[in-house]
Amino acid sequence: MSSTAFTSIPLIKTSRLTLRAFSIQDIPAYRKEFEKESVQKYLGGVLILKDDAKDAQNWLRNINDRLLKQKLVFTWLITQKDNPSESIGRIDLGGFTNKKVAEVSYYIWEKYWGNGFAVEALNSVVEFGFNELKLERIQAVLDQRNTASEKVLQKAGFEKEGLLRKYPLGKGIADVYMFAKIK
Repeated sequence: MSSTAFTSIPLIKTSRLTLRAFSIQDIPAYRKEFEKESVQKYLGGVLILKDDAKDAQNWLRNINDRLLKQKLVFTWLITQKDNPSESIGRIDLGGFTNKKVAEVSYYIWEKYWGNGFAVEALNSVVEFGFNELKLERIQAVLDQRNTASEKVLQKAGFEKEGLLRKYPLGKGIADVYMFAKIK
């Protein structure tokens, strides 16, 4: 795994999307969308940002600097190319194991569902993981009730490997499917 890849969040562009680092200007809209029940439904009560500037600055330092430099996770804000100031979701690549395996997670805001944005963002991050980080396996876990996310993973070429019962998910426990894509 290239250690130089962990110096900053790389800008990734696809035909319709831009994946970039978060900025302080992104936080209010991100909080508003991320707190919605439609996004939180299958996340197991993931921590939500507090509504204060200090918390937002600390969160940004963590995702854009500390966690990255510790080689723990890449976190991208997803925007449309033609409207780069409006977020449509988030995607993460982290949980690096033995420098050859990582886990991906993603969230698309409800008003953008059904446009193929999740598949497009996922494919670009998988390409980054395999080509730049030299990963051999990228995996994802999802609540077994999340059929929409299951379809996203299948369209992106991931294969369902099995059911993990009573698996830690966010702040909770759920039965989850393990999906993986192998280089």
